[in-house]
Amino acid sequence: MSGRFLFLLWGAVISLYACNSVTEKPWSNCNTAGTVIPLAISTNDTLNLFLDSLMVMGVSTPVDYHAEENVLYTFDSYNKRLLQYPIGKEGLIHPGSIHPVNIKQKISYMKYLSADSLVLYTYGSAKLSYYSLSRDTVYKSLDFINREAPRMKGNAAAWPYANAASPVFFLSNKIIGTGFLLGEKEDEYVNGRTICTEINLSAGNISHHQPYSKVYWQHNWGGSHMRTPYAAYNEQTKQMLVSLPVDHNIQVIDSNWQTKELYAGSRSSICITSMALSKSDKQILDPELALDYYTGTPSYRNIIYDQYHDRYYRLLELPPAGKVTGAGKLRGKQASLIAFDKDFKYLGEAALPDALALDNFFVTREGLYFLNANNKDQNIAQYVQCKIEL
Repeated sequence: MSGRFLFLLWGAVISLYACNSVTEKPWSNCNTAGTVIPLAISTNDTLNLFLDSLMVMGVSTPVDYHAEENVLYTFDSYNKRLLQYPIGKEGLIHPGSIHPVNIKQKISYMKYLSADSLVLYTYGSAKLSYYSLSRDTVYKSLDFINREAPRMKGNAAAWPYANAASPVFFLSNKIIGTGFLLGEKEDEYVNGRTICTEINLSAGNISHHQPYSKVYWQHNWGGSHMRTPYAAYNEQTKQMLVSLPVDHNIQVIDSNWQTKELYAGSRSSICITSMALSKSDKQILDPELALDYYTGTPSYRNIIYDQYHDRYYRLLELPPAGKVTGAGKLRGKQASLIAFDKDFKYLGEAALPDALALDNFFVTREGLYFLNANNKDQNIAQYVQCKIEL
């Protein structure tokens, strides 16, 4: 097929979208600006992890840090291996052990439970697999979807889209994950579009909770990037926290799913504006258009609980100064960190270094470690330490 024909075909598609375009007046969710307290974030230490010829450390590689051992567990999703990195060592850190994992499914999330127990999550099937490292076998499986239950009208419950920024929480008698479904829909039953799924181990049932906050109930938010929930859990208070990209508030959820909203936004003046298209407009099916809208719009993401200092961090992303590089590539957004104490008293905010993989991180006593997405050395994975000076 010639390039000229493809160009003409693409032009016809865009013209068709334009003819059917249904515009809508954009709506802006603006915060009440306050006094910004500058925050000092130092980046003095970088972890360098050795990667063998098989290992690829990417933005979505499952990782799990364990403080007692000072070990970072990573899961090689391509070659099905568990790697153990003793990160207390200086210099280039080699894996202390590499364990092959005998599982066929594509693994998108991993939780190291004990020396013999690993939990692996497959997003495509919404299934948890409990794996015995000594026996090299799956000994138990749990499902986040009740496949036998009749589908209720208006129900749009999402199963977990798990990663380090939105983990699966393994509590005493329940397992909770957060996720989202793609798309925007006119006249949607907003209470039926839930983002949290709970497996109750005692009762043996699955339940869906937590609709989007009210700022999502109207207007077009692109149906993808601005719909992604981020979550954290405070073991001391037994509360789950949810951060949504469009909302200056966060949702604080107790063990009975009672929710309160707290302001956890920037003290700079920030307006988050919806698309100038109706929810029914077919143009939002174009992934490049959705990405362009997301890149040009401020949004919140990770909510992180720092158990070592009993405080919270929330990440904010702002549009880049120039959306396109000299090479014609779309620039990434500029991330900053907002710090709060245990009661969500504002402590300050500051920009983070560029090119951090915000979905691949872990928290230690020394600081936050984010994967360096700009690292070009295929033999090393670099984690940049961001130490919050308070």
